[in-house]
Amino acid sequence: MGKVYFLFGVHNHQPVGNFSYVFEEAYHRCYHPFLSLLEKFPKIKFSLHNSGPLYDWISNNKKEYLDLLKKMIKRGQVELISGGYYEPILPLICDSDKDGQIDLMNNFIEKEFKKKPQGIWVAERIWEPYLARVISDCGLQYTFLDDTHFRCAGLGEGEFFGYYTTEDSAKPIQVFPISKTLRYKIPFSEADEAIGILESFANNSDQDILVTLFDDGEKFGVWPQTYEWVYEKEWLKKFLTKLDKSSFIETITPSEAIEKFSSKGIAYLPTVSYEEMGEWVLEPKSYHVYEQLKKFLQENNKFEEFKDFIRGGFFRNFYRKYPRLNYLHKRMLSLSSQINDTANIKKDKNIFTNLWKGQCNCGYWHGIFGGLYLGHIRGAIYENLINAERLFDLKYNKKKLAVEKKDIDLDGNEEVILKNKDIVCCFSPKGGSLLELSLRNPAYNILNTITRQKESYHRKIKENVEKKGNVATIHDTVTHKEAGLGDLLIYDKYERLGLIEHILEKDLTLNDFNLQKGVSSLANNIYDSSIQQRKDKVDLQYSYCNDNLDFSKTITFSLNPSLGVVYKFNKKEALNNNDFGIEFNLSLQSIKSIFKKDGNKDIALDHNDIWNHLKSFEIIDYYKKIKLLFEFDVADVFAMPLYSVSSSEAGFEKVYQQLTILFIPKDIKDDFRLSLVVKK
Repeated sequence: MGKVYFLFGVHNHQPVGNFSYVFEEAYHRCYHPFLSLLEKFPKIKFSLHNSGPLYDWISNNKKEYLDLLKKMIKRGQVELISGGYYEPILPLICDSDKDGQIDLMNNFIEKEFKKKPQGIWVAERIWEPYLARVISDCGLQYTFLDDTHFRCAGLGEGEFFGYYTTEDSAKPIQVFPISKTLRYKIPFSEADEAIGILESFANNSDQDILVTLFDDGEKFGVWPQTYEWVYEKEWLKKFLTKLDKSSFIETITPSEAIEKFSSKGIAYLPTVSYEEMGEWVLEPKSYHVYEQLKKFLQENNKFEEFKDFIRGGFFRNFYRKYPRLNYLHKRMLSLSSQINDTANIKKDKNIFTNLWKGQCNCGYWHGIFGGLYLGHIRGAIYENLINAERLFDLKYNKKKLAVEKKDIDLDGNEEVILKNKDIVCCFSPKGGSLLELSLRNPAYNILNTITRQKESYHRKIKENVEKKGNVATIHDTVTHKEAGLGDLLIYDKYERLGLIEHILEKDLTLNDFNLQKGVSSLANNIYDSSIQQRKDKVDLQYSYCNDNLDFSKTITFSLNPSLGVVYKFNKKEALNNNDFGIEFNLSLQSIKSIFKKDGNKDIALDHNDIWNHLKSFEIIDYYKKIKLLFEFDVADVFAMPLYSVSSSEAGFEKVYQQLTILFIPKDIKDDFRLSLVVKK
């Protein structure tokens, strides 16, 4: 009987922009106790990848962790793994940024720990075949991918052992297949069972074998119920004790494994992610079909036979699924291209640091974790992109007033980007809507909004399923964090942006507006546009015309942090029995922002409100320290906080996203005027 060589690794990550208390809690419940316990078992070798944002926080707050890690590295217990420093999904950024982020991590590890990394952690195990060349060119030899990747390539085996060679343009790397069996059992089964699975691999072989587990470190203390299970009930201590005493299992580092074992041969892996990611990217209708297929095969005892050929969707289609996310992603790529194409810019470290922070992956997708639906994570991406652009413009693009036409979101229509020293605006030809309104200092996108849409997991909202017995994996945990979520499953018929026009039924109520009843939106129509630019001012005009309605809106943009909008109506028969509505969605970080009506007393905006016959109001966000002053011709104003119902590690939850403001002009003659001034 052979021996099992166990390659055990963990990947620890906290995203750019996460709350400091989350870092602190994760450190005390997971990162530090995990490392401290492993340190007591010096014979147990393991691999470790910490993301750059986590290294940054630890370096500033927890030097004792670095000291302990250096001690364990020095005695040969730990092998550190590289990666893109700010944890980007590599296929979603340009090659120059890939190289830059990987080099930044390589250099950090070598400088801080006096060890040159040999392997890379690929964020979210999102794989595209050309990455073999990218990784090899960065001087790295190996990576880790799920055994699912190998199964999707048609390389069906009961369990994948060893490692394989892949290449692109004759530039090879080694790939260790991560055991799904172990990934779902550790630490979610009894320690004896996990050790028994490892030893069973040895029982079924007369040769030494290599098996790999490399997974999220947060499952050892951060995921729901795992701290109690892993530390208070001593799962990890029991597991390490049994591992240390086993005569059939020996731990090994990746570099040692490559020295001891030969490659199992060439293997070409398709464009694929881990199994759950392929499910999350599916549209609800497709996901239902996918689930039904799996259920059919299971009920007919065929699932095990055919499972290797069942897979979900393609990761990049998150940008088809969520247009607001697509805008964010393409905004990042556009800025990256502008920066990377500028000669001699490599010396500007601050520009690239902000750009690369803006590529942190967590806000660019959505699954069991909040991702897209976490406003502070999206906000951090925008903040860093805005800072990168501001620093770039200060040095390389010194125009006081910039105007650009560009199809930034690649939807086949050109957007208009307007910039001055204070704000950046991006207008879509679809409804002449405002896609982005970003302050440049402090860096903040006031239109960091989401659109409420149907998610595959919404059908489970009323089921309230809870796993009993052993600790459930995060993929099994389905709970409600509060009551009444079903009432919030409302889906928008248009993207929630700024300066959106609607035709409204008379006597529309705020609840009707929330439920999208009696609202005929013009947001999905392509408007005609024209630009008139003078030295210190731009007039951007959008026009809409049909048999019953003909109007234009002219946006005036100058050197000040403000927008002036004038609506002119040439024909308005459509309004004879209807109202005209203008919608703004404002990403105010605090739901307790203060509303000042016509300069009167403060009103907290934490519930739905209607104010009749207003001419101005001011919103104060004390968290970001900004004021938004709206002045306009007489209008009724609807205001409501908008929530999403989304999935998180702990279950389904209501998440405040933005404040929705609807202006309903009263007694429109030939025009209606509205202005927005942003004050610090």
